[in-house]
Amino acid sequence: MRIIQEMHQFEDGLRLAQPSAAHDWDGESWVLDTAKAALLEQQETDRLCAGVDVAADSVRAVLAGDPLKAAEYAQAASDAQAFKEAGYPKKEVPLAVSAWVVKGRTAKAAADQILDKAAELSSKLLALRTLRLQAKERIRAQAGKGKQEAAKDVCEAAIEAIRKVASD
Repeated sequence: MRIIQEMHQFEDGLRLAQPSAAHDWDGESWVLDTAKAALLEQQETDRLCAGVDVAADSVRAVLAGDPLKAAEYAQAASDAQAFKEAGYPKKEVPLAVSAWVVKGRTAKAAADQILDKAAELSSKLLALRTLRLQAKERIRAQAGKGKQEAAKDVCEAAIEAIRKVASD
């Protein structure tokens, strides 16, 4: 049986390839720099967590849309809630609610639909936040145990689950 190892030419001669970015050449062999290894692992963990944040931000932008539109919807929901709490008075329909009174829809039905849509958005944003925070905690937990591959798997599964929130 023959073992072939890759050799690289350096100024001081031939040597085996660097086993990892955390290894330094001491003049005779590659030596693991534990501080460098820990730093590289932390950077990888941070990169995985940032990937989860980017995916969540992207889905949040799809769900909430333009920030001004989101503020408009939040105000409409607030007005609809106040209208509902007042007992849906026919002579005091808020403008945000009356704008939804179309195609035979009553002011009460418009207010209820606005509130339903606001609750749905709120639920999706809460699910998104929960997925994001839990994923980052699980990534850190796996990385803390030295299980970088498991941390990557957690990241990939979380990003998939986060994207699913937008399509549901």
